[in-house]
Amino acid sequence: MDKDFINLAARSLVWPVCLVGAIENEKHNIMTVAWITQISANPLQLVISIDKSRYTHNMISETGEFMVSILSSEQKEIAAVCGSRSGRNVDKIKQLKIETVPSTVVKVPRLAGCLANMECKVVAQYPAGGRTLFVGEVVAADVGKENLKPMIMYRGKYIG
Repeated sequence: MDKDFINLAARSLVWPVCLVGAIENEKHNIMTVAWITQISANPLQLVISIDKSRYTHNMISETGEFMVSILSSEQKEIAAVCGSRSGRNVDKIKQLKIETVPSTVVKVPRLAGCLANMECKVVAQYPAGGRTLFVGEVVAADVGKENLKPMIMYRGKYIG
């Protein structure tokens, strides 16, 4: 089978574009993710896929918690910056002037202006090639303005 067609077919999946936040030793970092999905309704659980080399990966592994912030179609710059720079080298929240809001259960702050924020506690981790699948149980959440449209990724491009 032609690997190019396999990759093109996989890129035809539609993904929500989200930020995953983590905090460790008072350092807050966010990164763009599209490999995320709900895997259970009761309890509400999400799975995210994070490359083991990413700064956020180690933060989640150490603290056992993360924040998922669902981006709106108006937040393309945030998605682009957070998906192309490492929190090891730059404070993306400060650079982008993103307003944060205190969370209610986890230590990771929520991000203002998103479609929704979901506070997650890690309940399982699974190795997947060079990545880890983190299963997070949603322990608290908020919802933004109703008139916002979601940002999605299709064939490597942000749509929204």
